[in-house]
Amino acid sequence: MRLVRSIPVALAAATIIAGCNTETQQKLATVSHADSLHVDSLSKVRKDLMDEVMSSTQFVTDINRELSKARSLLSKQEPQLETSNEMTASNEQRKLIVARITHLVARLDSVQNRLATARSRVTQLTKQDSALVQQVAAYEKSIADLQASAQKEREDLQTVITRQTGEIASLNSRVDTLSNVKVALTDTVNQLTTQKNTVYYVVGTRDELIQKGVLVAEGGKRFVILGGRHIVPARTLDPSAFSKIDRLTDRTIKLPEGEYEIMSRQNVSFAKAQAAKDGKISGSLTIEQPEQFWATSPFLIIVRS
Repeated sequence: MRLVRSIPVALAAATIIAGCNTETQQKLATVSHADSLHVDSLSKVRKDLMDEVMSSTQFVTDINRELSKARSLLSKQEPQLETSNEMTASNEQRKLIVARITHLVARLDSVQNRLATARSRVTQLTKQDSALVQQVAAYEKSIADLQASAQKEREDLQTVITRQTGEIASLNSRVDTLSNVKVALTDTVNQLTTQKNTVYYVVGTRDELIQKGVLVAEGGKRFVILGGRHIVPARTLDPSAFSKIDRLTDRTIKLPEGEYEIMSRQNVSFAKAQAAKDGKISGSLTIEQPEQFWATSPFLIIVRS
């Protein structure tokens, strides 16, 4: 019975574990998708950061070149006889270089701002990656705990099944033994019942029954010349000389034509003859109360007069 109660508990635990595994797998799928998006975002930011670095490097190179030009112009000694046009051209050239440098510096400032923004996004995404890794690790531990719990539940259930299998085998062996004993007892009871209910009867003339050893003569003659010895049932009777019947089912014994008398020790008051006159019976003998009729002897001897 414990196995029957244990099985629904084990099935319920397995269902809960399976549900937890499914929910966890769904969460992991969501996290994996989010992780993929974060990785893509981080890769894009890192690429943008590298592009900005390269761009800023180019800007610095350009600025250095323009500054070199400016220093070259400033280092030159202005000629004493410089014309107005030459001075105007030189100043315009300086203005252009300054404007170019100013533009490049402004772009460099913009690049630096973008670099700072990109660096901040990288830091934020890195922190998110760390949190994501911790969350994935927590989910993995949850799955491992659920698998360990399911394994332990399976092992416990298998232990119960193994033990109860042995108990069932032992009970089956005992049942088989008891069944064999029951069969043997039934056979014994049936045999004893059959033996108890088996009775015997014989019908014949005096001489026939004497020849069969059913009747014997006892004692001496009353007179030397006349008279005979007393005829009585033999002390030991052979069942093979009789007809065997069941006292409970075979209640009526049919008699051949003629008159008969009962020579055995049954009490005729528990039976009824078809016809009776002067202690003689004919036709048939019906035993109305078998227990009482056959109580004195299982052998019924009916002698034809």
